[in-house]
Amino acid sequence: MPPANTRVARLLAGVLICGVLGAAADDRMHFVIPVAPGGGVDGTAREIGRALDTLGMAGTVSFENVGGGSDRALGLFVENEARFRNALLVHSTPLVIRNVQGLFPLGFRNLTPIAGLVADYGIFVVRGDDPVDDWKTVLQRLSDDPSGLIVGGGSARGSLDHIVLALALGAADVDARRVRYLPYDGGGKAMLALLGGEIDLLSTGLGETLSFTRSGQVRVLAVTAPARVSAIGDVPTLVELGYQVSFANWRGVFAPPGTSAETRAAHIRRLRALAASDAWRAALDRHGWQALEVFGPGFDAYLEDQEAALRVTLSELGFSR
Repeated sequence: MPPANTRVARLLAGVLICGVLGAAADDRMHFVIPVAPGGGVDGTAREIGRALDTLGMAGTVSFENVGGGSDRALGLFVENEARFRNALLVHSTPLVIRNVQGLFPLGFRNLTPIAGLVADYGIFVVRGDDPVDDWKTVLQRLSDDPSGLIVGGGSARGSLDHIVLALALGAADVDARRVRYLPYDGGGKAMLALLGGEIDLLSTGLGETLSFTRSGQVRVLAVTAPARVSAIGDVPTLVELGYQVSFANWRGVFAPPGTSAETRAAHIRRLRALAASDAWRAALDRHGWQALEVFGPGFDAYLEDQEAALRVTLSELGFSR
C-alpha cells in the first residue's frame, strides 16, 4: 500500500480532475454521425466515446448513424433542436467544402463549434515496387505531360482528395485541371485500384492507408502536414520540399445551434480534458491521426481560415458557385 501522503495526493488529484471535467455520473453523451458505420468520421466519434467511457467522463455514451448522406444528417441536426439539444454532431472538412461549392446551404456557421480534435493529413502514395521514388519526380512527369500519370482518389472531382491534389500541384505550378484524376467510391476502392495498377498515384488520407504503408505494399512520397508525422517519419512534408502547402482533413465536434454559452463551455472543458488524456493519445496512435486541439473560438477561426483557402482552390478548379 502506498504511503498515506501519496494516497492523499492521489485523492486530491482525482477531486481536481472531476472538477475540471464537470461530468456527473449520470451524464449522457449522445453522438450523431452523418455517415454510415465505418470510415474516418464514424471511427472518430466512436473513439471519442470510448475514451470518455474509459476515463469515466460520461455516465453513458451512445451513437446514432444518420443515413442518406451527410447533408441530410446536418439538416436534421439543425432543424430538430429539441431532439438533439443534448447531442453532439461529429463532422469533417466536407462540411466546409459542400457549403463553399453551393451544394448545400448549411455549414459550420449554422452549428455551435466545440472542438477540432483530429487532423488527418493528405498523402500521395505509389505502389511499393514503383520506380518513382520522390515527389519531385512526380511533379516533373506531370509538368512534362499532365496526362502521363493517372491519379486516383477516394472522392469525386472537386471533393477532398481531388482538392488536396490540386493544392499540392498548384504550389508547383502544375495545372491540376489537366491531370487525369479518377474518382473512386471511398479510399478502400481507390487503394485497390492503385495496387491493381489502374492508377499510378493515389491522393488520400494517412489514416486510411496506414496498414498498407506499414506492410510495405505502398510508399508515401509526401504529406501535407506542417511538420513530419511520427507514423511516417521518413516521409517529407510539402513545406519541407519547398511548397507552401499544409492541409488537414479535420474532424471535430459541434453542438446544435442556440446552445448556451454555459453548455458550450462545459463541452469544451470536457473535450480539452479528453484531448490531454493517455486514452485519447492511444486512439490517435492506433489510427495514425494527428492531434488538432482547437477549441471554441479557436475552432471558429480555424474553420474560417480553411473556408477562405477552399474558396480560392475550388474557384481555380471550377467547382465553386
